[in-house]
Amino acid sequence: MTQVSVSLSSFRKRGIEVLSRGAPTIKLPQHTVLEIPTSLKWTQYEHSLEMGAFSYQVSGYCFAGRIGRYCSMGENVQIGRQNHPMNWVSTSPALYLGNRIFDLDDGFEAAEQYHSSRLSHTRPPTRVKVTTIGNDVWIGHGAYIAAGVTVGDGAIVGAQSVVTRDVAPYTVVAGNPATIRRMRLPPSLISVLLRCRWWQFAPWQIDHLDPSNVLEFSKGIHSMLRQVKPCTPEIVDLRTGSAL
Repeated sequence: MTQVSVSLSSFRKRGIEVLSRGAPTIKLPQHTVLEIPTSLKWTQYEHSLEMGAFSYQVSGYCFAGRIGRYCSMGENVQIGRQNHPMNWVSTSPALYLGNRIFDLDDGFEAAEQYHSSRLSHTRPPTRVKVTTIGNDVWIGHGAYIAAGVTVGDGAIVGAQSVVTRDVAPYTVVAGNPATIRRMRLPPSLISVLLRCRWWQFAPWQIDHLDPSNVLEFSKGIHSMLRQVKPCTPEIVDLRTGSAL
């Protein structure tokens, strides 16, 4: 998928934080849709990205991610890394990427053959799998979320975990492979939170509620549903060139 270069200063003005190790720009997939405000920090994004407001990923990698609101993702989190073909002659991308496997100049002996190589195959090596992270998800440092997995709203993924299967809402998983350790909240409170979908509101709309009291907070959200319009953040959509 096409990558586009975006100015860090223009993103910051628009309400998107990007932290860089000296570079004034960041490369993002052309299919990038971001609710404002959000933070991409030091993370590498490829193929496509959709991220909800008030979410951030500190560092790591994300391929074809669909990330909800209020998500907290730590350092070196790996999301959606795609597979290699397992039923071809080789698993090496050299057999299907050809001269796109490495970004090279012309100073080596086989440069002409390398740059002119055009490999053919009758079917794609793999099919892209979109990885979905719900709302209010916490993913700890160094966790690996396999391609195609869905992590439900309110879930927690422990540090260094390897998640290869879907994670139900408000479930705490950890380990390699990740297994269920407990539910984050009692079932009665989980059902209330899933019904009220509190993340549809911005922090300034709910700052009169106490998040440490889940039941009372949920009641407050339910009363708001009848009289307060949910937050509709401004969106930066690189598919339309809105932030270039």
